[in-house]
Amino acid sequence: MLLHRLELGQVQAHLTKSLKPNLLNSHIGALSRSKTPAKAIQIYSLMVHSSFPHDHFTYTFVLKACSLLAHHHRHRPLGHQVHARLLKSGHHSDLFVQNALLSFYSADADADAARRVFSGIADPDVVSWTSLVSALARNGCDVEAVNAFAGMGVRPNAMTLVSLLPACSALKALDIGKSVHGFCFRSFRGHGSNVILDNAILDMYYKCGDIVSAQTLFGEMPRRDVVSWTTMVSGFARNGSYKEAIFAFCEVLLDGEVEPNEATIVSVLGAIASLGSLSLGKLVHCYLLRSQLGVDGILGNALINMYTKCGDVGLAFKVFRELSYKDLVSWCTVIGGMAINGRVKHALQLFSLMLQYGAQPDGIVFLALLSSFCHAGLVDHTLEIFDAMSKVYGITPQKEHYTCVIDAYGRAGKFKLAEDIVREMPSERDRHVLGALLSAYKVHGGDEAKCEHLKELLLGGEVGAGGVTYALLSNLLADAGRWEGANAVRDQMAARMVIKTAACSWIQV
Repeated sequence: MLLHRLELGQVQAHLTKSLKPNLLNSHIGALSRSKTPAKAIQIYSLMVHSSFPHDHFTYTFVLKACSLLAHHHRHRPLGHQVHARLLKSGHHSDLFVQNALLSFYSADADADAARRVFSGIADPDVVSWTSLVSALARNGCDVEAVNAFAGMGVRPNAMTLVSLLPACSALKALDIGKSVHGFCFRSFRGHGSNVILDNAILDMYYKCGDIVSAQTLFGEMPRRDVVSWTTMVSGFARNGSYKEAIFAFCEVLLDGEVEPNEATIVSVLGAIASLGSLSLGKLVHCYLLRSQLGVDGILGNALINMYTKCGDVGLAFKVFRELSYKDLVSWCTVIGGMAINGRVKHALQLFSLMLQYGAQPDGIVFLALLSSFCHAGLVDHTLEIFDAMSKVYGITPQKEHYTCVIDAYGRAGKFKLAEDIVREMPSERDRHVLGALLSAYKVHGGDEAKCEHLKELLLGGEVGAGGVTYALLSNLLADAGRWEGANAVRDQMAARMVIKTAACSWIQV
C-alpha cells in the first residue's frame, strides 16, 4: 500500500521546510513496524530523490521495511539498492546498520551476502550472530548454522535459539535439539517465558520424530497459542498419527483456548485425507462454512485435496468451481485429484480449461497427467504429453516424469523402449525407476540377463531402494528359479535393515 495523497503532501512539505531527518525518521520507523512497510520505503525514496539528509537511523528503519517485504519479488531489489547507497554514504560501518543488513539478507535467504556482511563486523553482538544463524538456516546451510551457533562469542538469547532449531530439525539432530531445550530450561527458568521459543522446540521434536517429548513439552507449557496447537496437529499428521491429529483438533475446538487458523485447518484436512475419512472431512467443511475463515485460497485447495483423496470427486469439483480465485495450486490439485481417481478424461478437460483461463502449467500438473495416462494404459497419450512439456511449454522433464514414461512402456510390455528412456535420462536412476522396470518384468516376464543386471545394481549399492523393490526383485528371481539370487537379495535386505511395510486398504463404512 502506497502513501495517500494527503500523506504524500505532508512529507513533501517537510522536505522543503526542514533539513533535519529526525521527524521523517520517526515516520519511517513507525511505518517499518506497521502493516504497511511499503510506505516507509516510499518516504525514503522521496528523501533520496530530494537530496534530503539521512543518517544511520534512516538506513536502519528502511532496511527493516525491506526485510518485511523480502518475500515480494518486486521489492527484493530495494534492499540491495539501500545497501549500495549506504556503502557510498559511509554508514556501512555502523553496527546497527550492519545488523539491519544481516536481518534483510536473512529474510531474503541470501546466505552468501549475509556471510560477507558478518565478516565486516568488527565486534558482532548477539543480534549479529542471531541474524547469521537465521540466514544460514533459512538457506539450507544447516550444518554451518549449527557450527556458527557453537562458535558464538556472546551468550545467545531466545531468538538465537529460535533461529537455530529449524537447522536441528532439518538435520534430524535430536541430541542437539535436546541440548538446546535443556539450555532454554536452565536459562529461562522453565517454560512459559517465551511462547515463540517453546513452539520452536515443540516443532523440532515433532520434525525429529520424538512424539513423546513433544507431548510432554506441550503438557508443561503454561501458555499455548494457536501456533502451539497447530504445531501439535501438524506434528501428529507428519508422523503418521492421523487419528491423534484429529483428536488434537477436536481438543482445540472443545478447549476454547484459541481459535483455529488456516494452518490448523490445513493440517487436520491433510490428516483426514490420509485416513480417507469422508464424514470427518465434511464436518470440517461445515465448520469452515460457519466460521469466518471461509473456503477460499489455501483452505479451498486443502478441501479439494481432501475430497479427491477420500474419493468424492463431485464435491471436490464443487469446491473448485466455487473458488473466487483459482491459482496454480487449485488447478494442480483438482487435475491431480481426477487423475488419482481414474478420471483421465476429466483431468484432460480440466487441463484444457486451465490453458483457456491463462494459467501456466508447471511440472506438477504434467506429472499428474502422465501418471493418469500411464495407469490407464494410454501409452501414446503419455508420450504426447511428455513431448509437449519441453517442446510446447518449455518445462524440462524431471526424474519423476521420466519414471512415468518408463512405467507406461513397461506396462505395455515394450521393454526396449523403456530401457532406451532409462539410458537417455539426464538424472541418475533411483528406486522408482528400478521399481517400474521390475514391475514390468514381473507382469510380462523379463530377460534373465536384465534381471541379473538389476540385481547387481541393487546389491552393489548403486541404487538405493525400499522394501517393496527388494521384495519385488527377490520374487522375480524366485519365479525364474534363481533361488541363490533371490536369497542374496533377501539377505542384503536384512543386512541393510530395510523393512517392507505390509500393504493395506480400507474404506469407511
